[in-house]
Amino acid sequence: MRIAVLTLGFEVLDNRPDWPVLSISVDGKNPFAHVSNEWRGFDPGEILGRDSPLVPDDAGHRVAVYRCSCGEAGCGVIAPYVVPSPDRTRISWVDFRDYTGVFMRPLSPSATNYEGRPWELPDIHFDREQYLAEVRRITSDRSWETPRRQTARLLEELLRPLELVPHLQWVSPDWREDGITLSFDRHNRQQLLRLNSTETDPTRAANDMAQQLLSTAPENWPHTFPYDH
Repeated sequence: MRIAVLTLGFEVLDNRPDWPVLSISVDGKNPFAHVSNEWRGFDPGEILGRDSPLVPDDAGHRVAVYRCSCGEAGCGVIAPYVVPSPDRTRISWVDFRDYTGVFMRPLSPSATNYEGRPWELPDIHFDREQYLAEVRRITSDRSWETPRRQTARLLEELLRPLELVPHLQWVSPDWREDGITLSFDRHNRQQLLRLNSTETDPTRAANDMAQQLLSTAPENWPHTFPYDH
């Protein structure tokens, strides 16, 4: 059995530095180039973290590691089953499959309900220690996080514990304009708000936006912080 070396990195596509993607190299090469040369990885915020999808439990799980070139995972993914060996010396990517309309993020609870389409990709076997060390290294590397991404993350960290009503869904830099976009669930309907700050430091900007939001009655949010796309 041949043991491969995993290398993870970040790359900016479509001139959108606020939304980089995780790149994957196996023995120094893109392992998917011959089947989907223009497909791309997932946002680091989705595929890395304390509960990284790349790190399997003892039973393993299926993980979408690359997605359609349009950036929408629902259009198609490269999703191997990521599983540790019984002797805990290896982690393998096996049974690569493509799914349509199943994965929105790297993990999908409904993936087991669908067979998917097999990719013509060989199984890949990694040394467990090298694999886990590389995932830890890239997870601790925040160089991909632009000031706007950092502001959005800090703002979410301030608001999430408050269990706001309406319910906070996500926080992100706005795609087209300056500022930060927040998504709330109001009576099972999405409510989008856009907040801005004159502060340039991410920590101060996040605190300023949180104060703006929390000092305003929720019923006035749509008028005070309109989202006008």
